[in-house]
Amino acid sequence: MATPDTSFNPMRTPLPESRAERSRMAVVRLLREQGTMSRADIARAVGLSRSTVSGIIAALVEDDLVVELEARLAPAGGGAGRPGAAVMLNPASGEAIGVDFGYRHVHVIIANVAHAVRIAKSVRLPVDYEPGQGFDLAADLVRTAIDEAGTDPSRILGVGVSVPGPFDTRRGVPNSGMPSPWSGIPVAAELGARLGLPVLADGDTKLGALAERRWGAARGCDEFVYMKLHGGVGGAFVSNGRLARGATGGAGEIGHLIVDANGPLCRCGNRGCLETFVGLPVVMRALEPAYGDRLTLRNVITMAWQGDRGCIRALSDAGSMAGRAVGMLGNILNPETVIIGGALSAAGELLMGPLREAAAAASLPLAGDAMTIQVGSLGPQACALGAVAMVLGETDEKLLAAMGS
Repeated sequence: MATPDTSFNPMRTPLPESRAERSRMAVVRLLREQGTMSRADIARAVGLSRSTVSGIIAALVEDDLVVELEARLAPAGGGAGRPGAAVMLNPASGEAIGVDFGYRHVHVIIANVAHAVRIAKSVRLPVDYEPGQGFDLAADLVRTAIDEAGTDPSRILGVGVSVPGPFDTRRGVPNSGMPSPWSGIPVAAELGARLGLPVLADGDTKLGALAERRWGAARGCDEFVYMKLHGGVGGAFVSNGRLARGATGGAGEIGHLIVDANGPLCRCGNRGCLETFVGLPVVMRALEPAYGDRLTLRNVITMAWQGDRGCIRALSDAGSMAGRAVGMLGNILNPETVIIGGALSAAGELLMGPLREAAAAASLPLAGDAMTIQVGSLGPQACALGAVAMVLGETDEKLLAAMGS
């Protein structure tokens, strides 16, 4: 194991206690968010000298809160300099649980503060399942995952929950403004009462974006749009490295952009919303007259890759309409990249080719030329991982307490 650099400059004035604690917290928070880093990269990120950071790391190692690795890391961003010894939070310091209530599933993930997934479990549900049924199954699944992972309950920092659709951050409840079994339900309180653990909740697309920035295709990107093409269509925006929530948490609801004022009636009461052209149920219904109602998305994607022209067209049409919306968002937000997630993203270039072409046509060169569009890298686990990231991002004081400070 590498020996920590504990060099000390006697000319440096010792940090006052409050400032020292803030610096210690900044290092812990950074390691919690980034996983594994070198001392040099930590120093650059938190704005402290390398000697100060080395002293903080040495103290955290002595307290068994941080561990040093044999691996050495090149400077972040491909900068010059020798590879540095890697450090990370002690994996035994704490764990977070992520729960994703999806279109027809519940996913549960347990991950430690070093970003390692300990266990992942999932249960299929009918499309029209009630939230109460989902809470009961999720609670059972969480307890099973805790037992199977051998997790010490005292080390659980909290449970993050991803729920479908918009989430009212003022009231802490889902609120789509449309008929939905989730609307108005105090999600955190309901699941917390079943588990006896602290629970945080947010909308699925916000958490999908958070996960892709932390661990996935948008890692390190400060300007991007996340679009989830699933049972509906949702979105989230990250600007200056921060998730945009808007005044009430409703920022990013791109599924109800009106792309054709004379288009199909949407459940929101308008006509021609993006969701009426791109949502997974819409794509599947378009194929029913010719293929029947037993097709699955996997069938459609497989048949399309095998050359079925009807399936190719269904995916292409969805991609083209989504691309028009991406182009408009590019003009408004000028993101560096757009990440496409959700079930439909599994179609790959069958969807993404038409999507990119339509986005390029709908965006001005100033925005479109600088914008890349790619499939998210976290797949079906994105929202559950985002729920984990939410817990790790909201539990600074509890994290240090659990770590024995």
